[in-house]
Amino acid sequence: MRFNATALVLIAGLMLAGSAFAQGTGRSLDIQPGARENGMGGAGVALAEDATGMTWWNPAGLGFAKRGSVQMTNAKLVPGLADDVSYNHLAYAQPMEGWGGVALSIAFLSYGTSDQTDNSGTVLGQFDSYEFSSGLSYGVELLPDLAIGANVKYIRVQLAPSGLQGVGSTLGFDLGCLYRLQPARLRLGATIQNLGPSVVFINELTASPLSRNIKTGFAWDAFSGSGITSTVAGDFNQSLVTTGFRTYHGGIEVKYSTEAGKTAGGIGLAGRFGYYYDPLGEIKDLTYGMGLNWGSLTLDYGSVPQATTLPHVDKISLGYRF
Repeated sequence: MRFNATALVLIAGLMLAGSAFAQGTGRSLDIQPGARENGMGGAGVALAEDATGMTWWNPAGLGFAKRGSVQMTNAKLVPGLADDVSYNHLAYAQPMEGWGGVALSIAFLSYGTSDQTDNSGTVLGQFDSYEFSSGLSYGVELLPDLAIGANVKYIRVQLAPSGLQGVGSTLGFDLGCLYRLQPARLRLGATIQNLGPSVVFINELTASPLSRNIKTGFAWDAFSGSGITSTVAGDFNQSLVTTGFRTYHGGIEVKYSTEAGKTAGGIGLAGRFGYYYDPLGEIKDLTYGMGLNWGSLTLDYGSVPQATTLPHVDKISLGYRF
């Protein structure tokens, strides 16, 4: 039996927005959720202020969480070429006074639908290719202004029907830390992502590791006054699977809030710009985005580059803080 692998070829060779040359197995683990972070060049390790930031970027942010939050991110990863290739991420975070914070997250990456055929080319049916991961996160303030956190994730990858040995699953683990320098309004963070057993599709000899990596970053609240705040952030990402893959990220956010914006009924507007540099994946371009908050409701948009022959990918995040 054979199957039409058009969607899989797109994934392998084209589409990974935010990590076009990611290393290891588990594409859904490489795609960066959070339109705010994407608009700022893909820098988010030291931000970790909402449900997405405290689950995907750095679970240590849960140690400083003061309010519960929920956020969803959606993106079409190959716009105009394969509209059924999409990514969705949903996260919920809840602080526990005196005990840190916990969070749940779900990510779903759809590769679309393919035809399964026999050797003569006769279509026998169709199947869906996808990746699914779910995570449980915990973070706690270990020392004044120092927090640590961890994620445990279940990952399932279905590239082809199980009869064709295209299904594998495993567990992954993240560890993070976050330090705040209060007088300087500076935050420093680090995260090790996707530790754990390799994914086995056919047998142990063909097992493929997850895209293990280490990220470090900073976030600096450069200005605050008269309803205007500005934040500068930067990240460095190094693969632990191959030394040749590393990426650099940087960006700035300028936000204006009305006086009422500090209360439940106010409005805030944000503009964001950044730069994403991935020399191995041939991604060297600007990012941009914007945000709107109305009381506790937030809506963010971010546009990030792919390889030079592909258009930017638009990511939209909708969130609410309790």
